[in-house]
Amino acid sequence: MSTTRLLLLGVVRIFQPAYGYQLRRELLTWNVQDWANINPGSIYTGLRTLAKHGYLQELEQDGAHRPGRTSYKLTADGETEYFSLLRGMLWTVDGFHPDKMQATISFMWSLRRDEVIAALEARIAQLESWLKSEPFSERAILEDPGTPNHVVEMFRITTARDSGELQWTREFLDRIRNGDYAFAGEPADWAPYPGMVTHWGEIPDPPPGPHNQH
Repeated sequence: MSTTRLLLLGVVRIFQPAYGYQLRRELLTWNVQDWANINPGSIYTGLRTLAKHGYLQELEQDGAHRPGRTSYKLTADGETEYFSLLRGMLWTVDGFHPDKMQATISFMWSLRRDEVIAALEARIAQLESWLKSEPFSERAILEDPGTPNHVVEMFRITTARDSGELQWTREFLDRIRNGDYAFAGEPADWAPYPGMVTHWGEIPDPPPGPHNQH
């Protein structure tokens, strides 16, 4: 649900105000139905739910409330929720839900470069810690007569995923340190359609709490 919420808030934030059918069409070009497990038919429902919870404002056309013909924009609460979700997924590794990082990459540009660097450093530390503990998890399984030995392969496939993500994160971090891509407050490194990006130049508030310490 958190990935879906971030994707919906993020795509509205890019195009706002935009009609539901425009947002649905855009998300389908991202193939979210494959990697984020989003049913295309549920996108309209998700938008209405976010509006019901006060994260989106519905702008009805001629007073008509019809799926796809209602346009949306973020409320102040929606803006807060967007950054909370984005930062939560960026700073925390969730190996069982790779869709969270996939969604984060889509909107990482709305944070400042120094925060993204700090967050990737934190992700590397988390992954290194998990990989260091993995052999001991294997040993515990193999030494437990009440657990089938094949269970150890569950740990090994997780380790393979974590190792791959660790390698990618290190390389991605190097690219960002070397100036690749564009982040909040920086000139865009691509040419969006006119009116497409409304928040590119805005610099977000620093993250609250322990993230400030990184």
